[in-house]
Amino acid sequence: MVDLKEGTSNSSSSSSSSSPSLSLSTMQIDRELWMIAEERAQEILNTIQPIYVSDITRSEIVNYVQTLVKDRLGTEVFNFGSVPLKTYLPDGDIDLTVLTPKDKEENMAKALCSILQAEDGESDFQVTDVQYIQAQVKVIKCKIRKISVDISFNQMAGLCAICFLEQVDTIFGRDHLFKRSLILIKAWCYYESRILGANTGLISTYALAVLVLHIINISYPSLSGPLAALFKFLEYYASFDWDKYCVTVYGQVLISSLPDMTGKDTEITRHHLSYVFLYFETSLVALYVETEHHEVVLNEKFVRECMELYSFPTKAVHANGLGFPVRPLNIVDPMKHTNNLGRSVTVGNVKRLRHAFTLGSKKLKDVLTLPGETMGWKLEKFFGNTLERNGKGQRLDVEEPVTAFGTGRSEFSELRGDFEGYFNSLVYGKWFHGETQQNWIPQGQDTSYWDILNGFYRKNLNGAIPMQRSRGTGTYIPEMSQQSYTDRFSNKPSRMKSLPSAPRS
Repeated sequence: MVDLKEGTSNSSSSSSSSSPSLSLSTMQIDRELWMIAEERAQEILNTIQPIYVSDITRSEIVNYVQTLVKDRLGTEVFNFGSVPLKTYLPDGDIDLTVLTPKDKEENMAKALCSILQAEDGESDFQVTDVQYIQAQVKVIKCKIRKISVDISFNQMAGLCAICFLEQVDTIFGRDHLFKRSLILIKAWCYYESRILGANTGLISTYALAVLVLHIINISYPSLSGPLAALFKFLEYYASFDWDKYCVTVYGQVLISSLPDMTGKDTEITRHHLSYVFLYFETSLVALYVETEHHEVVLNEKFVRECMELYSFPTKAVHANGLGFPVRPLNIVDPMKHTNNLGRSVTVGNVKRLRHAFTLGSKKLKDVLTLPGETMGWKLEKFFGNTLERNGKGQRLDVEEPVTAFGTGRSEFSELRGDFEGYFNSLVYGKWFHGETQQNWIPQGQDTSYWDILNGFYRKNLNGAIPMQRSRGTGTYIPEMSQQSYTDRFSNKPSRMKSLPSAPRS
């Protein structure tokens, strides 16, 4: 595959006209100012990222539901989403999924709903506001210790996604650049611009994660930290042509070249997956003819291998069979290329997103052009709602006060997730639904799934990060020190486990 490269001011006129989203700012920012800005952004991040006591609270809730379901209904419950990935906000909910035979989902949902309702007022976990949403995807919503909990059934896609995202974070390294960037960008989307929430016709958390992953993938060598990722995110999507392109992990793709494989509802087999990839590779080639190339860390080969290892066969539910359902906002699910992660966004809200990105980009650019001390103060104003909500020493997910903004820091959660546990949950889910080892491990591999996993994991961990390259004449965001962010912002030794860093030129 031809790699994408960062756009420059020397881009051809045809490229800039056909894809304005690839034209990045030429604003030059002094290295020392970026250091100051990233440090202040990290201080803001300290107030919203997971902390040790919030991890404990959420783990207790997860264990409570798992025990309740196991004892009363005799089946397993798995945690997925931003909580186990360690990218949740203080207001973030807990996502759980119950394994059950597919023809028993409704009965199980009603039974569990009744059990939780009976717990209201009877349990020390303070279960309240229990409701059963009987939609295509059945969900039980409730609050436990005032934290929102969503319980779905057989949500295997969530287990696939967390395996993929955890591995991606490890490959990018640099003290969890991906996760820290996602938390900061999620905070801006949720607290500042109010554009996060699939249930209200806005963007979903997983869709946002893929948008952030796209930015880091094509801008990795030039990113100094989470603030640089936010800057690129806002600038890039402010000018993205959503009418013409959709977003994938490794590049934008012409909507007109997306696959349209009509047919009856059927299981997506390995043959179908290959067919989908063939169409997407053709689409990417067509795209590269029109646009200047970007260099990427994670290419379609890596995503293909992840999809082979993690994905779970599902029934196609779209009107056009296995085709990609085009919507006003189009984001390709890296683990299922016929799933549009932007499907929840309405036509009117696409305009809202564009306006938010444009306004956010302008405001942040104005902040970054100010002198050091003024810039730090204005950056706090840029995250004014975030700090007003979380910077006073109160968090929704802990009972006792925590360290307020500007007065120190609480004990951070370990951002490295339990990849082995996530993968084991996925394997169990595959087994539960009749997927044997031979169904999903690449053909010709006569070995255990752990051997295959470890080989794949080591291969991508050791060889996926490219060497640094020149940044051309685009936005100058210098690479900062590889010193651990926990060391930079703490007086005590870091508790973080060391992760591989990107090779340096």
